[in-house]
Amino acid sequence: MNELLHKGNFQPIDENFLTRSLDVFQGVSDIQAEYHKGDTDTFVNEVRDSIAAKYLNFTHINIEKHGFDARRTLPDGAFEFLEVKSASFDSETWSATFNDTNQEKADSFKESNVYLCLSLWRYASEPIFFAFGKNPNIGYFLEDKMLHRPAGTRSTQTISLQNLVNEYGFLIYSIHKNPAQIYQILQMKNNCKKIPLDAIRMISDL
Repeated sequence: MNELLHKGNFQPIDENFLTRSLDVFQGVSDIQAEYHKGDTDTFVNEVRDSIAAKYLNFTHINIEKHGFDARRTLPDGAFEFLEVKSASFDSETWSATFNDTNQEKADSFKESNVYLCLSLWRYASEPIFFAFGKNPNIGYFLEDKMLHRPAGTRSTQTISLQNLVNEYGFLIYSIHKNPAQIYQILQMKNNCKKIPLDAIRMISDL
C-alpha cells in the first residue's frame, strides 16, 4: 500500500476562507501588476527581504534572483551585503537553509562584509525577530558540507538558529516582544533551549 495515500488532512473547501483570501490576493495582484513583479514567490520574498533589510539598516534591495538580498554603503564607499533566510513561526524547527551552494557562495560568506539574517515570521507580514550577524566560519562550514555531500545529492546545507547564536555569535533582535518573552518562546521550541537570554536584544538596540 502506498503510504502517501494515507497522508494529509482533507477537509471540505471553506467558501468563506476562499472568498476572503481571494479578496486579499486581488490587492496583491494589483501591486504585482503595477510594479511588474509577476512571480508571486519572488514578490513575497522581496517584500519580506525589504522589511528585514530596513530593520537591519540596509538601504538597497536586490530585485534580481541572483546575488545577495540587500546592500548598504559605508562612509568610505565600501559595500556591505545581507543574505536573508526566512522561517515560519509554526515550523517544527527554525534554521537557515542554503540551497544549491557552490564554491563561490561558500567563499562569499568567508568575507568580512557579508552578513546573514534568519528572519522569523508569524503569518505573512509579521516579523517576530531577526537573528543577525556574520562569521567567516559559516563559509567554511558551507564549503565542507558542499565538498563532502553524498554523490548525486543537491548541495543543501542547514544551520539551526541555536547554532547561529551559540557557534557563530549571532544575536537575536526582537521586534516587539521583550528579551525575556522571546527567551520563553525559545524554551518551548526544539533545538532552541540552549540559546542564552543575553543573546537576545530589542531591534532598537541595533
